[in-house]
Amino acid sequence: MNCNPFTLGHRYLVEYAAAKVVKLYIFVVEEDRSEFPFADRFELVKQGVKDFPNVEVIPSGKFIISQQTFSGYFNKASLQDVTVDSSEDVEIFGQEIAPTLGITVRFAGEEPKDNVTRQYNETMKKILPRYGIEFHEIPRKAFDDEVISASSVREALKRGDFDKIKNLVPESTLSYLRKRHSITR
Repeated sequence: MNCNPFTLGHRYLVEYAAAKVVKLYIFVVEEDRSEFPFADRFELVKQGVKDFPNVEVIPSGKFIISQQTFSGYFNKASLQDVTVDSSEDVEIFGQEIAPTLGITVRFAGEEPKDNVTRQYNETMKKILPRYGIEFHEIPRKAFDDEVISASSVREALKRGDFDKIKNLVPESTLSYLRKRHSITR
């Protein structure tokens, strides 16, 4: 998860996945190429899932959605109409990361808006079974007939629309955004 910032949609995905497995690892994208710095995103995820006893939040490192393994992820805006290759990232996960941690299933939210992330999900569907890893694509949570997304939160934040934001994020993220927004205004 990138969680730029952490939303109720992310929390829904965690809740769904945590109910299906004994242990759930959440890898937070460590590259600092998002609007919110990694340290803040990491803390928001930890705070947002602290009530799930079987969830462990860890940094993604250099081999899960990183500049090294999937640079296209960080140039999504310019790649929406292009075919991207995320196979190296998924292969490393299947060959090295999953066996080390005993991971047999990987979860991701379905992606109705972002073509780059949608292609990443398709790549996981194709490659992960070769390594004995199930892939589950989870339908996204919606609010007011719109999927909850971090980009919607960022757009509302630019407008200072905290009435909308409070319906899209957990209290810990809302508090963070209010503090951060008051500093930047």
